[in-house]
Amino acid sequence: MFDSELFPIIVALFIVAAILIPCIALFILYRRYQKLAKTLPSPFTIQQTGEKTLVERQQALTSTLLEGWAKLPADEVEVSRHALWTAMLLEAASDGSIDHREMKFVADLFGRMSGEKMNFRPVIHAAELVERDKKSALGEIAKARGVSDASKEHILAGAFLVTICDHALTEGETACLGDIAGALGISQNDRKAIFAGITERFGL
Repeated sequence: MFDSELFPIIVALFIVAAILIPCIALFILYRRYQKLAKTLPSPFTIQQTGEKTLVERQQALTSTLLEGWAKLPADEVEVSRHALWTAMLLEAASDGSIDHREMKFVADLFGRMSGEKMNFRPVIHAAELVERDKKSALGEIAKARGVSDASKEHILAGAFLVTICDHALTEGETACLGDIAGALGISQNDRKAIFAGITERFGL
């Protein structure tokens, strides 16, 4: 079938391709991460910012988020709320651990949205389910692709606020923000502009 002299060359080419293709894919993903990371607060900046200041800024941005949420078109509030819920849970689980502060924040935010107190234990359970099946979670978020730009910005702002709850920003959390933006159908340039705006409003 193959010339005996060509066979080792063909095998070698297959081996090289098997090594290079994953490396190239990882490099592309890393470049995307770097571009997005530049628009977000650096982990060092967050670590150097006092906890009290971070909490105050988080509360201020949360208030802005809730004020804007009340102005969203009525016909897209439900799908946007579901996407926000899923995005926040996905972000909470993206660093490999489900932090108590993140869960409490999600419960408090949705409690304020509904006007009813929400226990954070069901939030932990939901986050564990999302963590097990990230692909399905992104599929749920993708259902909000047709909502307005304002709704998408609110979903991303909510996800960002979850990352700041533990006063850190890991590579996994940054990559997850990019995945959420991708699920919402936001282009690379638009997502950078949105996160740059969120970072500016957050004051870091």
